[in-house]
Amino acid sequence: MRNVLFLLLIIIRYKIVPISKKFSKHQTKNSIINYRVWPLFLLSFIRLFYVSIFERALQNYLYRVILISESTLGIISSAGAIAYIFAPILGQFITSKLGIRNSLILSCVLTPILTGAQIIYFEPWFLIMCRIFSGISLGVFWPNCFNLLSKWQKVSNIEKSNKNFKHFNFSWNSGFLLGLLVGYTWAFVWNDYFAMIASCGMSFLLIPVSLFLKKELSVSLSNQEPHIQVDSTISHIEIKENTPMIIYPILFSWIGIIFLAIAKANFLFSYQIFLKASAITSTPTYLVQFGIQATQLIGLTWINSMKINNRKMSVLISIIFVILFSSLILFFDDIWFISIISVSTGLFFGLIHGTSMKIMLEHGTAKNTSKFSTINEILVGIGFGVTPIIAGYVAEINIYFMFLFLSLLGIIVLIFLIYLSRNVKK
Repeated sequence: MRNVLFLLLIIIRYKIVPISKKFSKHQTKNSIINYRVWPLFLLSFIRLFYVSIFERALQNYLYRVILISESTLGIISSAGAIAYIFAPILGQFITSKLGIRNSLILSCVLTPILTGAQIIYFEPWFLIMCRIFSGISLGVFWPNCFNLLSKWQKVSNIEKSNKNFKHFNFSWNSGFLLGLLVGYTWAFVWNDYFAMIASCGMSFLLIPVSLFLKKELSVSLSNQEPHIQVDSTISHIEIKENTPMIIYPILFSWIGIIFLAIAKANFLFSYQIFLKASAITSTPTYLVQFGIQATQLIGLTWINSMKINNRKMSVLISIIFVILFSSLILFFDDIWFISIISVSTGLFFGLIHGTSMKIMLEHGTAKNTSKFSTINEILVGIGFGVTPIIAGYVAEINIYFMFLFLSLLGIIVLIFLIYLSRNVKK
């Protein structure tokens, strides 16, 4: 009798139906857990929309109007990303105290304030300080976005999980793309300083949207459902079906991410150096960066329809093309050829990024931890943070040395990834 009462209490507490072969674990979870996705996607769109304009306009203004040196530009450009190396660790501590929702709101409040400060005073030390704090704020934002995606994947079927992943990628990429087109229009019709002011104003939209985020729900299996032995086999099978990319070692993802960050940061930073050396205005920087991001979005979308082994091959082929394009720039210094090459690399950045993100998110989902997304963001900070600093100093000697380095690094990374994934079966 006591056992019967205990079972009834469990059923009432967790609002579950009797387990049957006709019901899957996902159906049980979806009956008790509901999450709101659109605020996260809209926040990603707004953040990338405004930041794509602001970052491009700020660098152009500092380099063309304030006339700072390449090395100083590299340090200022990297300050936020350098802070982002350590920011996810601090962000994880903040999240443990405030929760995901409140942490995201805090980041969305601080971001426009720190952005606005950068348009009123252009001393390098002040800009560096603002961008360091912006990087810390960013370390609260993106890891929590990935954390929510992993939590949602835990309580979604495969189709819904892929849909969330696709919409998240589309939201930040489309924000980036649209922002660059709008920024180009503003810079062409007015100037880069106007683009900075206008984009800063748009960053304040982050605050009201963040308030629509729902309080996160714990989706740990041990917390959400009573432990019933009959269900354990189903759980084991569904975790594997919902996270197929965990057959790749997490190191494959991390190496891919850091190579992507180094390569992309080098192409973006170097292009403005090539443009100024060719005595051309700064506005093409918006269009070339738009082209890189547009082709990257194609790669990110394409990766979702690929089979598991094809995703690995796409990464290896992409690295080969990045090596090839970097080598071609060493022999051709025509600005329009460099523009076409730079835009073309975006497709291969997207394939590397999409595969690496899927591996990272599915490792986090399978092991119910955010440590993989945290390490992922630290590596992004290293790649995007260190590269412009080095490129800035190298540019004062010869910017082409950076592409020689990228070619050699690509060969090393390619060999290592082939070795790392040699035992992954089709």
